[in-house]
Amino acid sequence: MALSLSEAGQNVVAGTFGRAMKRAGEALGSMSGEIIDVQTPMLQRCSAADVLTMAGGPESIVLAVYVGIWGSIEGHALLLFSPPDAHRLAQILLAGLLGPGELPIDATTDVLAYDELELSALQEAGNVTISAFLNELGMHLHEPCQPTPPQVVIEMAGAVLDAVLLDLVSDADQMLAAKTTFSEGGRAIDGTLLVLPRADSLRVLLDALGALGI
Repeated sequence: MALSLSEAGQNVVAGTFGRAMKRAGEALGSMSGEIIDVQTPMLQRCSAADVLTMAGGPESIVLAVYVGIWGSIEGHALLLFSPPDAHRLAQILLAGLLGPGELPIDATTDVLAYDELELSALQEAGNVTISAFLNELGMHLHEPCQPTPPQVVIEMAGAVLDAVLLDLVSDADQMLAAKTTFSEGGRAIDGTLLVLPRADSLRVLLDALGALGI
């Protein structure tokens, strides 16, 4: 059965994402030497169809950073980017480390071609962003929830999401989807952060945050 949230409960969850993304930006800034602001201007509980729409449709190619979640909360998390936005984020993260003249690839040549350094930077961006949410959540739990090592997948959005949904037994509207913006020096990069807990874990998550019954 789908859980219902009041407006106050939704605000509690949104506040958790907001605090987590602030810490993610600080961590990415320390990693890259750049000032990076990460915000979630839109958070919603939604269906798989809604997520595919946010990603540009089931046949749209996305770069997804996947992280499994285990411990007191179990499920999956994904950070999705369009290929051009994935390149732009990698360029920002690597510029602080390598310098503008040493970037590994010109993103205008082939948006589906990624240098190993770019893939490594994007893996770390996904790991940092998702781990920030898990760390924020862990402050409300008595037991830790841990991420698996991040994996990068470049595939159609429908195929990426289908592979994850096959492992879930929750209702179709049990996803937490946050439109996520990474900003640096006036440049903004859009992503979508998905948290897909198992059905029993979703109740634990929302209860730990104090989002139920208010």
